[in-house]
Amino acid sequence: MGRKYKYIPTSIIFFAYWVILEYKTGQTIGKKILNLKVTDIYGNKSGLKGIMISSFGKAFLLPFDVILGWVLTNEKRQRIFNKLGDTLVVKIKIFEDESNIRYTKD
Repeated sequence: MGRKYKYIPTSIIFFAYWVILEYKTGQTIGKKILNLKVTDIYGNKSGLKGIMISSFGKAFLLPFDVILGWVLTNEKRQRIFNKLGDTLVVKIKIFEDESNIRYTKD
C-alpha cells in the first residue's frame, strides 16, 4: 500500500464511528462530554443521509472542510459538509427537569 493511502483505513473507521453514533444518539463521546448534539437545521434528529455527508467531510476532507467553512461561514457556524447535509451541531442546555431539554445556539 502506498504511503499516501495509509490514512484511508483510519478515515473509514472514524467515518463509521461518527455515522453510527451520531445517527443513533446524535452524539459521539466527545460531543456528549461537551454537551453538544447533532441535529437537522430545525433541531430535530438528523437523517442518515445528512449524518453521512457531514461525517464524510470530517473523515476524509477535514482541512478543506474547515478552511472553506471559516471563509464561507454563516450565522450557524456550520462546516461546509454540515451545510451540504443540513446538519447543525448545537449545545444542549440541561434543565432540572431533563424531560424538557431545549437546544440553544452558543
